[in-house]
Amino acid sequence: MATRRKLSRYVRRSRLERREELEAKTASLIEILLREHDPTLQAPGIKTASHLAAVIAAQIAVQPQSVQRSMNSLDDYLTEMATDFVVAVVDAAKSNRAYGIRRFQAAAPSRPDGVPLPDDWAGPVAGSTLIERHFGISRSTLHRWHKRGECVALNAKTSKKAVFPLKQFLDGRPVDGLAAAITAFGNQRDAWQWLVTPREDLDGRLPIDLLIEGRQDLVTNLVCNFRN
Repeated sequence: MATRRKLSRYVRRSRLERREELEAKTASLIEILLREHDPTLQAPGIKTASHLAAVIAAQIAVQPQSVQRSMNSLDDYLTEMATDFVVAVVDAAKSNRAYGIRRFQAAAPSRPDGVPLPDDWAGPVAGSTLIERHFGISRSTLHRWHKRGECVALNAKTSKKAVFPLKQFLDGRPVDGLAAAITAFGNQRDAWQWLVTPREDLDGRLPIDLLIEGRQDLVTNLVCNFRN
């Protein structure tokens, strides 16, 4: 009996070692394939995709032959199952990203001169380093957009450098229509404060939400009426 238990432990340990070796090799090969397929893919995405694919492949590979044969019954459901799994992974990543951003948001009191800091009215903000880390937007790109008046940067007492309201970015770029609003106001701070202020003529909605929905013409008309 003791010999049988030792043999069983040996078999399990051997399978575990082979599985871990298979995971490492598979992850390495998938990572190379993904980089060759699209050099613009972000490193965290490549790492996650490679690791997940390798773990799944190795876990299935060590299943008993009877289990592997039974997987034919899953052919019609694999795409749906994989899609649901990826959605769960993406949701988890977004949740962690939002948590990280909240941790680094400025949280300073009002300035002595009475002018409210961005924390009080601008919504979630972050510095260029955090935005690059979590959104993949490089600091040089942010600087260029800021200088061209294509995105909003605000001064914060808690940081020597400007912070960027996060809601202005959609799919890794400033939302369409933002630059026109900045131009109309002639000041990024005033433009953003107007964009994130609820308006009665919008049933209490924010102009920035309309830009996100693609209703740039309506926002442009509102800006013109407000400025006049």
